[in-house]
Amino acid sequence: MDEIVFTIHDNLPREAPGSAACTQRALARVTGLSSGSRILDVGCGPGQQTIDLARACAGRIVAVDLHARYLRELGRRAAAAGVADRVSPVRATMRQMPFADGSFDVIWSEGAIYIGGFERGLQDWRRLLGPRGWVAVTELCWLVDDPPEAPRTFWARQYPPMTTVPQNLETAAACGYDVLDCFTLPVSAWWDDYYGPLERRLASLREHTSGADRAAIESTQSEIDLYRSHAPTYGYVFFVLQRSG
Repeated sequence: MDEIVFTIHDNLPREAPGSAACTQRALARVTGLSSGSRILDVGCGPGQQTIDLARACAGRIVAVDLHARYLRELGRRAAAAGVADRVSPVRATMRQMPFADGSFDVIWSEGAIYIGGFERGLQDWRRLLGPRGWVAVTELCWLVDDPPEAPRTFWARQYPPMTTVPQNLETAAACGYDVLDCFTLPVSAWWDDYYGPLERRLASLREHTSGADRAAIESTQSEIDLYRSHAPTYGYVFFVLQRSG
């Protein structure tokens, strides 16, 4: 990442929309977990959802991210929360994770599966699950059939594969999963721990930046402003899936 991106995002509560309540709601559909359960958190970032998972269930969590400073922050948060003994940070890319087939009971990913794409992620991760293992992911989706031009143009540049909830449900089924739950994250999950802190960070940085760094700040602000104007038309959706067969 460019240094200005890390500066913008450093020490934010989350790196994507989410909340402890949403994590817990999705986790409630995953049954039979125990202290021996193995959970993989893909694209964990600084790991707030990792901590929420560790607090809500007794399993052991492997948290994967490419960026070392996010993993260091996760380590600090896990220690502060008293769950460091059950959270193992691993630095790896999402497409080359060093784990054997069938290594995990649950694969979790909040706000990160888009990096490789929803379909590609579900296909690639399936081998890592044991029989009838679970996948719980959040994915950015259109929530209306005919979105306005402004968000349609913006996301065509930023995330061309973005599609609708029904289409993602079809994709999940085609990739070999049963759908256990599907719900849209509330608007508060965007603002409370993500866009709100992020917008305050931008305001503090704007006073003493210029050039390319200032452009990165304003680009991030434009994304926030777009959601402020068009929140009902798109959002993150939690998909809770179980490997079929």
